[in-house]
Amino acid sequence: TPEYKTLQTDVYERNKELEMLRTAHTRVKKQLSEKSGELEHCQKRLDVIEEEVYTLRKRVEELKKELSTREDEVDLRNNQVRKLQRSLDEYTEQNEILQAQNSSLELRLRQRTDAMFNPTQRRGTGLSDAESEDE
Repeated sequence: TPEYKTLQTDVYERNKELEMLRTAHTRVKKQLSEKSGELEHCQKRLDVIEEEVYTLRKRVEELKKELSTREDEVDLRNNQVRKLQRSLDEYTEQNEILQAQNSSLELRLRQRTDAMFNPTQRRGTGLSDAESEDE
Protein backbone atom coordinates (compact mmCIF):
# COMPACT_ATOMS: atom_id res chain seq x y z
CA THR A 1 0.00 0.00 0.00
CA PRO A 2 1.06 3.49 -0.69
CA GLU A 3 0.57 4.46 2.90
CA TYR A 4 2.83 1.68 4.00
CA LYS A 5 5.42 2.75 1.45
CA THR A 6 5.18 6.34 2.65
CA LEU A 7 5.53 5.24 6.24
CA GLN A 8 8.41 3.00 5.33
CA THR A 9 10.12 5.87 3.51
CA ASP A 10 9.41 8.13 6.46
CA VAL A 11 10.89 5.58 8.89
CA TYR A 12 13.89 5.11 6.62
CA GLU A 13 14.46 8.88 6.46
CA ARG A 14 14.10 9.21 10.21
CA ASN A 15 16.50 6.30 10.83
CA LYS A 16 18.96 7.95 8.46
CA GLU A 17 18.53 11.25 10.30
CA LEU A 18 18.87 9.43 13.63
CA GLU A 19 22.11 7.80 12.46
CA MET A 20 23.46 11.19 11.35
CA LEU A 21 22.52 12.67 14.74
CA ARG A 22 24.21 9.76 16.55
CA THR A 23 27.35 10.28 14.48
CA ALA A 24 27.27 14.02 15.15
CA HIS A 25 26.61 13.33 18.84
CA THR A 26 29.60 10.95 19.01
CA ARG A 27 31.80 13.51 17.26
CA VAL A 28 30.68 16.33 19.60
CA LYS A 29 31.09 14.03 22.62
CA LYS A 30 34.66 13.25 21.49
CA GLN A 31 35.40 16.97 20.99
CA LEU A 32 33.96 17.70 24.42
CA SER A 33 36.22 15.04 25.92
CA GLU A 34 39.27 16.50 24.14
CA LYS A 35 38.40 20.03 25.18
CA SER A 36 37.81 18.85 28.76
CA GLY A 37 41.29 17.27 28.73
CA GLU A 38 42.79 20.50 27.39
CA LEU A 39 40.91 22.48 30.02
CA GLU A 40 42.18 20.18 32.77
CA HIS A 41 45.75 20.50 31.47
CA CYS A 42 45.42 24.30 31.28
CA GLN A 43 43.98 24.39 34.80
CA LYS A 44 46.97 22.40 36.10
CA ARG A 45 49.36 24.76 34.30
CA LEU A 46 47.48 27.73 35.73
CA ASP A 47 47.82 26.29 39.24
CA VAL A 48 51.57 25.82 38.75
CA ILE A 49 51.96 29.34 37.33
CA GLU A 50 49.91 30.85 40.16
CA GLU A 51 52.16 29.08 42.68
CA GLU A 52 55.25 30.42 40.87
CA VAL A 53 53.76 33.93 40.86
CA TYR A 54 53.04 33.66 44.60
CA THR A 55 56.60 32.47 45.25
CA LEU A 56 58.08 35.24 43.08
CA ARG A 57 55.96 37.93 44.75
CA LYS A 58 57.07 36.68 48.13
CA ARG A 59 60.70 36.80 46.98
CA VAL A 60 60.21 40.33 45.60
CA GLU A 61 58.88 41.45 48.99
CA GLU A 62 61.88 39.85 50.73
CA LEU A 63 64.24 41.60 48.31
CA LYS A 64 62.47 44.94 48.85
CA LYS A 65 62.92 44.55 52.62
CA GLU A 66 66.56 43.58 52.15
CA LEU A 67 67.10 46.54 49.83
CA SER A 68 65.52 48.89 52.35
CA THR A 69 67.76 47.50 55.09
CA ARG A 70 70.84 47.87 52.88
CA GLU A 71 69.87 51.42 51.94
CA ASP A 72 69.50 52.25 55.63
CA GLU A 73 72.96 50.77 56.26
CA VAL A 74 74.41 52.81 53.39
CA ASP A 75 72.80 55.98 54.77
CA LEU A 76 74.23 55.23 58.21
CA ARG A 77 77.69 54.61 56.76
CA ASN A 78 77.49 57.79 54.66
CA ASN A 79 76.55 59.78 57.75
CA GLN A 80 79.50 58.25 59.61
CA VAL A 81 81.81 59.11 56.72
CA ARG A 82 80.54 62.71 56.69
CA LYS A 83 81.09 63.00 60.45
CA LEU A 84 84.58 61.55 60.15
CA GLN A 85 85.35 63.88 57.24
CA ARG A 86 84.21 66.90 59.26
CA SER A 87 86.36 65.76 62.19
CA LEU A 88 89.31 65.20 59.86
CA ASP A 89 88.83 68.67 58.37
CA GLU A 90 88.71 70.24 61.83
CA TYR A 91 91.81 68.34 62.98
CA THR A 92 93.61 69.24 59.76
CA GLU A 93 92.77 72.91 60.28
CA GLN A 94 93.90 72.75 63.92
CA ASN A 95 97.08 70.98 62.84
CA GLU A 96 97.81 73.68 60.25
CA ILE A 97 97.27 76.40 62.86
CA LEU A 98 99.53 74.60 65.34
CA GLN A 99 102.19 74.06 62.66
CA ALA A 100 102.10 77.75 61.79
CA GLN A 101 102.38 78.66 65.47
CA ASN A 102 105.18 76.14 65.90
CA SER A 103 107.07 77.54 62.89
CA SER A 104 106.64 81.06 64.24
CA LEU A 105 107.88 80.02 67.68
CA GLU A 106 110.84 78.13 66.18
CA LEU A 107 111.75 81.19 64.13
CA ARG A 108 111.55 83.47 67.17
CA LEU A 109 113.59 80.99 69.21
CA ARG A 110 116.25 80.84 66.51
CA GLN A 111 116.35 84.61 66.25
CA ARG A 112 116.75 85.01 70.01
CA THR A 113 119.30 82.24 70.23
CA ASP A 114 121.26 83.78 67.36
CA ALA A 115 120.96 87.18 69.00
CA MET A 116 122.23 85.82 72.32
CA PHE A 117 125.24 84.02 70.86
CA ASN A 118 125.96 86.40 68.02
CA PRO A 119 125.30 90.00 69.13
CA THR A 120 126.64 91.51 65.89
CA GLN A 121 123.86 89.93 63.86
CA ARG A 122 121.29 92.12 65.64
CA ARG A 123 122.81 95.21 64.16
CA GLY A 124 122.55 93.73 60.67
CA THR A 125 118.80 93.34 60.95
CA GLY A 126 118.22 97.05 61.36
CA LEU A 127 116.49 96.58 64.72
CA SER A 128 117.54 98.22 67.91
CA ASP A 129 118.46 96.09 70.94
CA ALA A 130 115.09 96.87 72.54
CA GLU A 131 113.14 95.91 69.42
CA SER A 132 114.94 92.62 68.96
CA GLU A 133 114.30 91.73 72.59
CA ASP A 134 110.57 92.36 72.15
CA GLU A 135 110.38 89.69 69.50
